[in-house]
Amino acid sequence: MGSLDFYVDFNVEVPNMSDEFTNEAERELRNLASDHSDLIGASVSLESLVKVESPYLYRVRIVVYKRPEDIAVVEKDSEPMTALNNALKALEEKIRASREKLSQRDSHYSEEIDTVFYELSPDEIYATYAKNQKPTDMVGKSRTEIASRLMVEEGLNEEAAYFAADQILYVAQKNTSQEEE
Repeated sequence: MGSLDFYVDFNVEVPNMSDEFTNEAERELRNLASDHSDLIGASVSLESLVKVESPYLYRVRIVVYKRPEDIAVVEKDSEPMTALNNALKALEEKIRASREKLSQRDSHYSEEIDTVFYELSPDEIYATYAKNQKPTDMVGKSRTEIASRLMVEEGLNEEAAYFAADQILYVAQKNTSQEEE
């Protein structure tokens, strides 16, 4: 994702706060977003919870707009930069855990599809993936052409797509032969 695609909004309610706070937050958030397309933007807020001279207590809240679900962290400390750094560390851990969870879910999902997929009969595969196609049209297509379409449009892995293409061609040839008789 390009740096122009990722935006950061700031709401700093602490007077006389240096640019170091916003620069550090934006730099770290852009690092988390680089080379990934799941992060869209973020919102960072800093507020003083105790409004007396001493001791101060600051709260940093960061919300990252992430697909498929936003992530938020809140950290408090007597120093704004410490609260920010703790929030960024917690945020990084949550984002990594979320990405890891999503990657595991996808691999588990594809394993389930493959297991179920190979249990289908050739006629069921044809009915699922070539239901709107005439058998004569399917016979005219190559195995690779059918498999490529299944990988792109249906999200099948290569092995499953070629298996389905074989089954589709088998049923199409069988149905074409029956139509000719």
